[in-house]
Amino acid sequence: MSAVVGIAGLTGKFAQCVAKELQAYPNVTIKGFCRSPQKLPQAALEKYKIEVIEGEFDDEAAVQKFVRGTDIVICCYFGDPDVMTRGQKILVDACGKEGVPRYLPSDFAVDYTKIPAGELFPKESAKIVKNYLVEKNVAGVHVLVGGLIETFWSEFYHIFDPNTQTITYWGTGDEKWDLTTYETAAAYTAALAVDKNASGVFRFRGDCKSVSEIKEIYEKIYQSPLHLKRLGSLDELYSTVKDEFNNGPNNVTAWAPGCFAYWCTNGVAHLGDNLNNKDYPNIVPVDMEGFLKAHKMEDISIADRHLGF
Repeated sequence: MSAVVGIAGLTGKFAQCVAKELQAYPNVTIKGFCRSPQKLPQAALEKYKIEVIEGEFDDEAAVQKFVRGTDIVICCYFGDPDVMTRGQKILVDACGKEGVPRYLPSDFAVDYTKIPAGELFPKESAKIVKNYLVEKNVAGVHVLVGGLIETFWSEFYHIFDPNTQTITYWGTGDEKWDLTTYETAAAYTAALAVDKNASGVFRFRGDCKSVSEIKEIYEKIYQSPLHLKRLGSLDELYSTVKDEFNNGPNNVTAWAPGCFAYWCTNGVAHLGDNLNNKDYPNIVPVDMEGFLKAHKMEDISIADRHLGF
Protein backbone atom coordinates (compact mmCIF):
# COMPACT_ATOMS: atom_id res chain seq x y z
CA MET A 1 0.00 0.00 0.00
CA SER A 2 1.47 3.34 -1.05
CA ALA A 3 1.35 6.48 1.08
CA VAL A 4 2.35 10.10 0.65
CA VAL A 5 3.46 11.62 3.95
CA GLY A 6 3.84 15.36 4.39
CA ILE A 7 6.27 16.61 7.04
CA ALA A 8 5.99 20.29 7.99
CA GLY A 9 9.06 21.85 9.59
CA LEU A 10 11.54 19.55 7.87
CA THR A 11 14.62 21.45 9.04
CA GLY A 12 13.89 20.34 12.62
CA LYS A 13 15.73 17.41 14.17
CA PHE A 14 12.57 15.48 15.04
CA ALA A 15 11.15 15.91 11.55
CA GLN A 16 14.33 14.46 10.08
CA CYS A 17 14.20 11.53 12.50
CA VAL A 18 10.66 10.80 11.28
CA ALA A 19 11.79 10.98 7.64
CA LYS A 20 14.55 8.47 8.38
CA GLU A 21 12.17 6.11 10.20
CA LEU A 22 9.76 6.20 7.27
CA GLN A 23 12.43 4.51 5.16
CA ALA A 24 11.55 1.25 6.89
CA TYR A 25 8.26 1.21 4.97
CA PRO A 26 8.05 0.44 1.24
CA ASN A 27 6.09 2.61 -1.15
CA VAL A 28 6.18 5.71 1.06
CA THR A 29 6.77 9.09 -0.58
CA ILE A 30 7.74 12.10 1.55
CA LYS A 31 6.92 15.75 0.91
CA GLY A 32 8.64 18.27 3.14
CA PHE A 33 7.76 21.86 3.97
CA CYS A 34 10.11 24.49 5.41
CA ARG A 35 11.13 28.08 4.91
CA SER A 36 14.85 27.44 4.35
CA PRO A 37 15.42 24.35 2.19
CA GLN A 38 19.05 25.42 1.73
CA LYS A 39 19.66 24.35 5.35
CA LEU A 40 18.90 20.76 4.37
CA PRO A 41 21.71 18.56 3.02
CA GLN A 42 20.96 17.87 -0.65
CA ALA A 43 22.46 14.40 -0.37
CA ALA A 44 19.90 13.45 2.30
CA LEU A 45 16.99 14.77 0.24
CA GLU A 46 18.13 12.69 -2.72
CA LYS A 47 18.82 9.62 -0.58
CA TYR A 48 15.35 9.72 0.99
CA LYS A 49 13.68 10.99 -2.22
CA ILE A 50 12.06 13.96 -0.48
CA GLU A 51 10.29 16.68 -2.44
CA VAL A 52 10.58 19.99 -0.57
CA ILE A 53 8.10 22.84 -0.80
CA GLU A 54 9.48 26.19 0.34
CA GLY A 55 7.37 28.69 2.26
CA GLU A 56 6.75 30.58 5.48
CA PHE A 57 4.45 28.96 8.02
CA ASP A 58 1.70 31.50 7.21
CA ASP A 59 2.04 31.35 3.41
CA GLU A 60 -1.36 29.78 2.74
CA ALA A 61 -0.74 29.15 -0.96
CA ALA A 62 2.56 27.36 -0.26
CA VAL A 63 0.99 25.36 2.56
CA GLN A 64 -1.87 24.25 0.33
CA LYS A 65 0.60 23.21 -2.37
CA PHE A 66 2.51 21.23 0.24
CA VAL A 67 -0.45 19.27 1.62
CA ARG A 68 -1.97 18.58 -1.81
CA GLY A 69 -1.89 14.88 -2.61
CA THR A 70 -0.74 13.74 0.83
CA ASP A 71 -2.42 11.02 2.89
CA ILE A 72 -1.36 12.52 6.21
CA VAL A 73 0.43 15.69 7.31
CA ILE A 74 2.84 15.51 10.26
CA CYS A 75 3.58 18.83 11.93
CA CYS A 76 7.01 19.14 13.50
CA TYR A 77 6.88 22.87 14.15
CA PHE A 78 8.57 24.17 17.28
CA GLY A 79 8.31 27.89 17.87
CA ASP A 80 6.36 30.73 19.43
CA PRO A 81 2.59 30.54 20.05
CA ASP A 82 1.86 32.14 16.67
CA VAL A 83 3.72 29.41 14.79
CA MET A 84 2.38 26.62 17.00
CA THR A 85 -1.24 27.75 16.97
CA ARG A 86 -1.98 29.89 13.90
CA GLY A 87 0.60 28.01 11.86
CA GLN A 88 -1.02 24.67 12.65
CA LYS A 89 -4.52 26.02 11.99
CA ILE A 90 -3.32 27.03 8.51
CA LEU A 91 -2.07 23.47 7.97
CA VAL A 92 -5.37 22.00 9.19
CA ASP A 93 -7.38 24.37 6.98
CA ALA A 94 -5.30 23.31 3.98
CA CYS A 95 -5.87 19.65 4.82
CA GLY A 96 -9.60 20.32 4.89
CA LYS A 97 -9.54 22.08 1.51
CA GLU A 98 -7.38 19.42 -0.15
CA GLY A 99 -9.18 16.43 1.36
CA VAL A 100 -6.22 15.21 3.43
CA PRO A 101 -7.88 12.77 5.85
CA ARG A 102 -5.43 12.83 8.79
CA TYR A 103 -3.24 15.36 10.59
CA LEU A 104 -0.61 14.55 13.21
CA PRO A 105 -0.01 17.73 15.25
CA SER A 106 3.13 18.85 17.04
CA ASP A 107 2.24 17.36 20.43
CA PHE A 108 5.08 15.01 21.52
CA ALA A 109 4.69 15.89 25.19
CA VAL A 110 3.07 14.80 28.45
CA ASP A 111 -0.60 13.80 28.47
CA TYR A 112 -2.00 17.30 28.19
CA THR A 113 -5.51 15.87 27.86
CA LYS A 114 -5.39 15.41 31.65
CA ILE A 115 -4.24 18.97 32.44
CA PRO A 116 -7.15 21.09 33.75
CA ALA A 117 -8.30 24.00 31.63
CA GLY A 118 -6.70 27.29 32.58
CA GLU A 119 -3.54 25.74 34.00
CA LEU A 120 -0.24 27.11 32.72
CA PHE A 121 1.23 24.73 30.11
CA PRO A 122 3.94 25.65 27.57
CA LYS A 123 2.25 23.75 24.73
CA GLU A 124 -1.21 25.23 25.10
CA SER A 125 -1.29 25.08 21.30
CA ALA A 126 -1.73 21.31 21.59
CA LYS A 127 -5.12 21.69 23.29
CA ILE A 128 -6.23 24.38 20.84
CA VAL A 129 -5.25 22.41 17.75
CA LYS A 130 -6.85 19.21 19.07
CA ASN A 131 -10.19 21.01 19.36
CA TYR A 132 -9.68 22.74 16.01
CA LEU A 133 -9.26 19.40 14.25
CA VAL A 134 -12.63 18.29 15.60
CA GLU A 135 -14.23 21.51 14.31
CA LYS A 136 -12.74 21.02 10.85
CA ASN A 137 -13.56 17.30 10.63
CA VAL A 138 -9.94 16.32 10.03
CA ALA A 139 -8.92 13.17 11.93
CA GLY A 140 -6.27 13.96 14.52
CA VAL A 141 -3.45 11.52 15.29
CA HIS A 142 -1.99 12.64 18.62
CA VAL A 143 1.37 11.30 19.79
CA LEU A 144 2.12 11.65 23.52
CA VAL A 145 5.56 10.50 24.69
CA GLY A 146 6.26 12.32 27.96
CA GLY A 147 9.60 14.11 28.02
CA LEU A 148 12.26 13.51 25.38
CA ILE A 149 15.35 11.85 26.84
CA GLU A 150 17.81 13.94 24.84
CA THR A 151 16.07 17.10 26.02
CA PHE A 152 16.15 15.90 29.65
CA TRP A 153 19.95 15.86 29.53
CA SER A 154 20.30 19.00 27.40
CA GLU A 155 20.67 22.55 28.61
CA PHE A 156 16.99 23.25 27.85
CA TYR A 157 15.66 21.90 31.14
CA HIS A 158 18.55 23.26 33.26
CA ILE A 159 18.46 19.91 35.06
CA PHE A 160 21.83 18.38 34.23
CA ASP A 161 25.16 20.17 34.64
CA PRO A 162 27.78 18.15 32.74
CA ASN A 163 30.63 20.09 34.31
CA THR A 164 29.77 19.03 37.85
CA GLN A 165 27.81 15.87 36.93
CA THR A 166 24.87 17.16 38.92
CA ILE A 167 21.12 16.82 38.45
CA THR A 168 19.00 19.47 40.13
CA TYR A 169 15.41 18.53 40.85
CA TRP A 170 12.21 19.58 42.58
CA GLY A 171 10.19 17.26 44.77
CA THR A 172 11.45 14.20 46.60
CA GLY A 173 13.57 12.74 43.81
CA ASP A 174 11.28 9.74 43.59
CA GLU A 175 8.75 11.28 41.20
CA LYS A 176 8.62 9.33 37.94
CA TRP A 177 9.41 10.89 34.57
CA ASP A 178 7.86 9.44 31.40
CA LEU A 179 10.80 9.54 28.98
CA THR A 180 11.24 8.63 25.32
CA THR A 181 14.09 9.20 22.88
CA TYR A 182 13.62 11.26 19.74
CA GLU A 183 14.20 8.22 17.56
CA THR A 184 11.75 6.01 19.46
CA ALA A 185 9.10 8.75 19.26
CA ALA A 186 9.88 9.15 15.55
CA ALA A 187 9.56 5.40 14.96
CA TYR A 188 6.08 5.33 16.48
CA THR A 189 5.14 8.48 14.56
CA ALA A 190 6.21 6.86 11.29
CA ALA A 191 4.24 3.72 12.14
CA LEU A 192 1.10 5.78 12.74
CA ALA A 193 1.64 7.71 9.52
CA VAL A 194 1.55 4.57 7.38
CA ASP A 195 -1.28 2.97 9.39
CA LYS A 196 -4.19 4.58 7.57
CA ASN A 197 -6.66 3.36 10.21
CA ALA A 198 -4.85 5.13 13.04
CA SER A 199 -6.57 8.15 14.57
CA GLY A 200 -7.13 9.51 18.06
CA VAL A 201 -4.74 9.80 21.01
CA PHE A 202 -1.75 7.46 21.25
CA ARG A 203 0.55 7.13 24.26
CA PHE A 204 4.05 5.71 23.80
CA ARG A 205 6.86 5.49 26.33
CA GLY A 206 10.49 4.49 26.29
CA ASP A 207 11.03 4.45 30.05
CA CYS A 208 9.63 5.63 33.36
CA LYS A 209 12.27 6.57 35.90
CA SER A 210 12.84 8.92 38.84
CA VAL A 211 16.01 10.98 39.19
CA SER A 212 17.03 8.64 42.01
CA GLU A 213 16.78 5.68 39.62
CA ILE A 214 18.52 7.63 36.87
CA LYS A 215 21.41 8.27 39.25
CA GLU A 216 21.83 4.51 39.81
CA ILE A 217 21.79 3.76 36.08
CA TYR A 218 24.23 6.59 35.29
CA GLU A 219 26.71 5.48 37.94
CA LYS A 220 26.51 1.83 36.90
CA ILE A 221 27.20 2.62 33.25
CA TYR A 222 29.79 5.37 33.58
CA GLN A 223 31.39 4.28 36.84
CA SER A 224 31.29 7.92 37.87
CA PRO A 225 29.25 9.72 40.53
CA LEU A 226 26.09 11.63 39.60
CA HIS A 227 25.21 14.21 42.23
CA LEU A 228 21.63 15.15 43.09
CA LYS A 229 20.70 18.62 44.34
CA ARG A 230 17.20 19.32 45.61
CA LEU A 231 15.81 22.79 44.84
CA GLY A 232 12.52 22.56 46.71
CA SER A 233 9.06 21.01 46.66
CA LEU A 234 6.83 20.66 43.61
CA ASP A 235 4.56 23.34 45.09
CA GLU A 236 7.56 25.65 45.25
CA LEU A 237 8.39 24.81 41.63
CA TYR A 238 4.83 25.71 40.63
CA SER A 239 5.08 29.04 42.45
CA THR A 240 8.43 29.76 40.82
CA VAL A 241 7.06 29.02 37.35
CA LYS A 242 3.99 31.20 37.94
CA ASP A 243 6.18 34.10 39.09
CA GLU A 244 8.44 33.75 36.04
CA PHE A 245 5.40 33.67 33.77
CA ASN A 246 3.82 36.73 35.41
CA ASN A 247 7.11 38.64 35.13
CA GLY A 248 7.46 37.87 31.42
CA PRO A 249 4.79 35.73 29.75
CA ASN A 250 6.45 36.14 26.36
CA ASN A 251 9.83 35.03 27.71
CA VAL A 252 9.00 31.37 27.18
CA THR A 253 12.58 30.20 27.66
CA ALA A 254 12.43 31.49 31.23
CA TRP A 255 9.31 29.69 32.44
CA ALA A 256 8.72 26.82 30.01
CA PRO A 257 11.50 24.44 31.19
CA GLY A 258 10.30 24.54 34.80
CA CYS A 259 6.69 24.26 33.67
CA PHE A 260 7.46 21.17 31.61
CA ALA A 261 9.35 19.66 34.55
CA TYR A 262 6.33 20.33 36.78
CA TRP A 263 3.89 18.51 34.50
CA CYS A 264 6.38 15.71 33.89
CA THR A 265 6.69 14.94 37.59
CA ASN A 266 3.52 15.93 39.46
CA GLY A 267 1.63 12.83 38.35
CA VAL A 268 -1.34 14.63 36.77
CA ALA A 269 -0.17 14.35 33.17
CA HIS A 270 1.54 10.97 33.30
CA LEU A 271 0.92 8.69 30.34
CA GLY A 272 -0.41 5.92 32.58
CA ASP A 273 -0.07 2.19 32.00
CA ASN A 274 -2.48 1.77 29.09
CA LEU A 275 0.17 2.45 26.48
CA ASN A 276 0.02 1.89 22.72
CA ASN A 277 3.54 0.41 22.51
CA LYS A 278 1.94 -3.03 22.26
CA ASP A 279 0.07 -2.03 19.09
CA TYR A 280 3.35 -1.74 17.19
CA PRO A 281 5.41 -4.66 18.54
CA ASN A 282 8.06 -4.42 15.83
CA ILE A 283 9.31 -1.18 17.40
CA VAL A 284 11.69 -1.68 20.32
CA PRO A 285 11.77 1.49 22.44
CA VAL A 286 15.09 2.70 23.82
CA ASP A 287 15.09 3.07 27.61
CA MET A 288 17.33 5.27 29.75
CA GLU A 289 19.94 2.55 30.16
CA GLY A 290 20.05 1.94 26.42
CA PHE A 291 20.39 5.65 25.74
CA LEU A 292 23.29 6.10 28.15
CA LYS A 293 25.06 2.99 26.87
CA ALA A 294 24.87 4.41 23.36
CA HIS A 295 26.56 7.69 24.33
CA LYS A 296 29.84 8.69 25.93
CA MET A 297 29.38 10.47 29.22
CA GLU A 298 30.70 13.73 27.81
CA ASP A 299 28.22 13.58 24.90
CA ILE A 300 24.86 13.08 26.62
CA SER A 301 24.22 16.80 27.15
CA ILE A 302 24.63 17.45 23.42
CA ALA A 303 23.04 14.26 22.09
CA ASP A 304 20.13 16.25 20.67
CA ARG A 305 22.52 18.13 18.37
CA HIS A 306 23.52 14.96 16.53
CA LEU A 307 20.06 13.84 15.49
CA GLY A 308 18.53 14.07 12.03
CA PHE A 309 20.14 13.88 8.59
